Amino acid sequence: MGNVNIEAQWLRRLPAGLKLILLALINVFVFLIDRPVFLIAVFACVVILTILARAHGLYSALRAPGQMLLLAFAAHGLLGDWVLGLTVCLRIATLVLLATVISASIPLASMLAVLDRVLVPLQWIGLPTRPVGVAIAMTLRFAPMLTERWQFLGESWRARSPRRPLWRLVSPFVISVIDDADRTAEALAARGGFDRRK
Repeated sequence: MGNVNIEAQWLRRLPAGLKLILLALINVFVFLIDRPVFLIAVFACVVILTILARAHGLYSALRAPGQMLLLAFAAHGLLGDWVLGLTVCLRIATLVLLATVISASIPLASMLAVLDRVLVPLQWIGLPTRPVGVAIAMTLRFAPMLTERWQFLGESWRARSPRRPLWRLVSPFVISVIDDADRTAEALAARGGFDRRK
C-alpha cells in the first residue's frame, strides 16, 4: 500500500474478513457520533492501534490529507461553525487513518476474496460483483498514492511559484485523479481484472 508498511504480525495474522467487518462497523459507529469529545476518544484509540501496529511511512502517506482537513476546519471556523468543522474533520481523519492501517495489513487477493463473498447478494439481482469488489479494494489500497500525487503537484507548484499552493491544487488534483481512475479501469478491463475466477 504505497510506502505504508505494517510490521506487527498479530495484525497481519487476523482474518481479512474480520478486519474488514470491524472497519465497516467502526465507520457506521463514527458517523452516529455527533459530539467532538467522543470522536476525539475514538481517534485516540485509532492512533494507539496505529502505534501498536508499527505502521511505518504513515505520516508521509497521510500528510496531504491532513493538510486538506486543516483547510476544511479553517473554512468552517471562518463560517462560524468550528464545532461542525471539528466533528467532520475528526470523522474523516479517524476513518482515513483506520482504513489505511487495516488495508495495508491485508493482501489484495485476500481482500478481493472477502468482498466477493460479501457482495454475493448483488448476484441475485443480476449485478456483477467483481467490478464492485475491485472498486472497493482499490479505493482502500490506493489512498496513499493519492497523497503522493498531491505532494507531486505541490512540489511542481513550488518549483514555479514562491506562493503557497493551498486550494490552488484542488482542481488539478481532482482532474488527475479522475484521469488515473479512467486509465486504471481501462487497463483492468483489458487484462480481465473484472472477471471473477473460480
